[in-house]
Amino acid sequence: MIEGGAKLRTGDNIRCRADGRFEARYVKRRDPSGKAIYASCYGRTYEEAARKREEALQQNTRIREMRLLILGAGSHGQEVRELAQRLNVFREIAFLDDDVSKPMVIGPCSSFERWVKEWPLAIPAVGDQVLRLRWLDELAALGFVLPVLIHPDATVSSSASLGYGTVVCARATVGSGAQIGPGCIISSAAVIDRYFMLPEGTHVDCGQVMRIMDTVKTI
Repeated sequence: MIEGGAKLRTGDNIRCRADGRFEARYVKRRDPSGKAIYASCYGRTYEEAARKREEALQQNTRIREMRLLILGAGSHGQEVRELAQRLNVFREIAFLDDDVSKPMVIGPCSSFERWVKEWPLAIPAVGDQVLRLRWLDELAALGFVLPVLIHPDATVSSSASLGYGTVVCARATVGSGAQIGPGCIISSAAVIDRYFMLPEGTHVDCGQVMRIMDTVKTI
């Protein structure tokens, strides 16, 4: 039984709701068992709902293409590129950098707004905390997807929380219940202890240990 007695138009999964709006449903993703997970777009007219659904489907397709744009082609940017390549999920990887002569650079950092449709995933890869967080905010406002990148050789607890745009490098460890803010860099062999709260934009250096208590150990 459909709410309000409205019926879906045959074949296109669009219906007029009891409140007068049109709802267009589509398959957003599938769970591990293959079951479809649906989402909806709404409009004041049938055509508006259909158009919004088409835009959402195109965005999903771009995300599935997994093209990653890295802001900054310096030493950290190269580390992020190598990490992303190890994940084997990105079809293409490119840089934005003010030195456009560097390999794989497709434009200056200031041009990222023009690339959002072709490169829907992006991550800042600069050591400057203020700049990194500013870019995160600007990228999010433009609609970029900001991934969390975790090196295959890192250990991250399933109960830890990692903010968007965070990078966890090789052999790093993030303990249970740890809360990592957006835009953090956890360098190689660094350790984030259980339940530690790491503020946004923090850079934990190679081998550094972040823990709540240095003298008292709990089980």
